[in-house]
Amino acid sequence: MKLRIKITKDDSIRFISHLEYIRTIERAIRRAKLPAAYSEGFNPHLKFSLASALGVGVASKAEFVEVELAEAVELKSALQALQASLPRGIGVLEADLVTKKTGKLMALTRGASYLIKVPCLACDWQSALDEYNNAASIIFAKALPKEKYKTKDIEVKHFVPKITGSYEEGIIELSFDCAITPTGSMKAIEVLQVLQKQLGLPLVLEKADILRTDLYTTDEQGKKQPLLNNHD
Repeated sequence: MKLRIKITKDDSIRFISHLEYIRTIERAIRRAKLPAAYSEGFNPHLKFSLASALGVGVASKAEFVEVELAEAVELKSALQALQASLPRGIGVLEADLVTKKTGKLMALTRGASYLIKVPCLACDWQSALDEYNNAASIIFAKALPKEKYKTKDIEVKHFVPKITGSYEEGIIELSFDCAITPTGSMKAIEVLQVLQKQLGLPLVLEKADILRTDLYTTDEQGKKQPLLNNHD
């Protein structure tokens, strides 16, 4: 049995690293005394995972944690204990108990939804979005983190087929879904870089307010499905 939990990473802690976020959750699981399963060997560790890494500076309304359990729990009391053990900035939204046959959380995750607010003064934002949405192909040179100064060309439209937006008082509000595949994905900031460098939008990237609003899986037809309550 596994405990699958939907949590937040609020704006107040958006600049902590993914590793520190993981460590904070792990400490909370221990403090809450959840009957989590441990690996075997000389250095046993908690069997838990997150659906998808979140970049530094990005807040989220929909992160997912999966904890393998050594014994059954009562869902409501387990979540109350976990919330009481988590620091300010991480909230428990909902959860469910799932069986091991549902598959691993990371493997089930197929995409992320984003809402971004970014300054853009005197810009023709609608023309830029129309150009993006109508393009058959847009190539982005993605930096390879383990190979300094090297890049890999990726097809942006494969990951983000469409972007919608609105504009008010010097701020563009952008919304899009980004696919997560076994071979990779794109960061939200990389999508903004495409709009800035390749489509000419004068975005103030260092002031971008990036919020991940959802993580989801897909069905056989490719339609979005929730990561909770989607099991047999």
